[in-house]
Amino acid sequence: MLNEHIPDWETVPEALRKREQWVCWRAVDTDDSADGIWLTPIDPATGERATFDDEMTWGSFEDAYTAATTSEMDVNGLAFYPTREDPFTGVVLGSCRDPKTGDLDDWAQTVIETLDSYTEIVSGGQSIRIIVAGQPPSWTSRPINICDAEFHIPITGEQLSSTSATITERTAALRAVYKAWKGATDPAEAAATLSAVDIQEFGGLPSESGVDVDLSDTTVIERAQYGPAGDVFRRLWTGSSAGYASQTEADVAFCSQLAYWTGGDGEQMEQLVRQSDRHRARWVRLVSEDTLYDERTIEQALELVDDYHDPQSEPGRL
Repeated sequence: MLNEHIPDWETVPEALRKREQWVCWRAVDTDDSADGIWLTPIDPATGERATFDDEMTWGSFEDAYTAATTSEMDVNGLAFYPTREDPFTGVVLGSCRDPKTGDLDDWAQTVIETLDSYTEIVSGGQSIRIIVAGQPPSWTSRPINICDAEFHIPITGEQLSSTSATITERTAALRAVYKAWKGATDPAEAAATLSAVDIQEFGGLPSESGVDVDLSDTTVIERAQYGPAGDVFRRLWTGSSAGYASQTEADVAFCSQLAYWTGGDGEQMEQLVRQSDRHRARWVRLVSEDTLYDERTIEQALELVDDYHDPQSEPGRL
């Protein structure tokens, strides 16, 4: 039996409440899930099924809350839909908590402390959900489930004691959790890795220090498209590897251009790759025990670039 409930208004982080990405959910019996229950997203305006690819089936937090608490709509709770444009990622730690005592498995406690963001109790008190601001390298599954867009995230508002009530930016920590989990055979091993490393160094992306270009993603794309090598950039941006011996070589060439326009900012380079057609599953796979393909590619690009864009030198600027 589900004990998830409609959260109290004030227990839901404001960062989520102010977004119009809310739906209700209804529990449906099924044989396709581990606990025999499927949470179906429901449009708070119509009571029909909501979907991740149709924002017209979403509403504001107030819409969903009102539909769940005052209407005749048959729903069991509220859920939030992350999108590719917002920073939110949900991390669920499965079957890690004793619902009677509240005791957490050691590995789960390590992940909670590492991510240090809004944390709530879910799944009958047996699991934990953490919501962070930050893009994950990729999705994972059991016992650590990491997901962002295309999944609705049920929100209980039942905050875990002694944890943050707000959503914080944790990209490096999120990458560290992902890397530790993907390289481990069990949660205890992953937790041991997290405890032994410098999280910022382990989860951070390579970058070139001391170069401050400070352009928005949109501006970088516009200037790169029409810059001296704009025709090459446009081909690489659309996923083409024409003229290169391999996709890997094309990826390094693409990142070299991004390095020039961003001043060697590894995090911005990663964000831009995600927006391009070069982004694919390979981009975030492990290529060694503790290195992801994106890290290696960005590092190789930075080794090739020793000159960076200077916005102050553009025509018309004083």
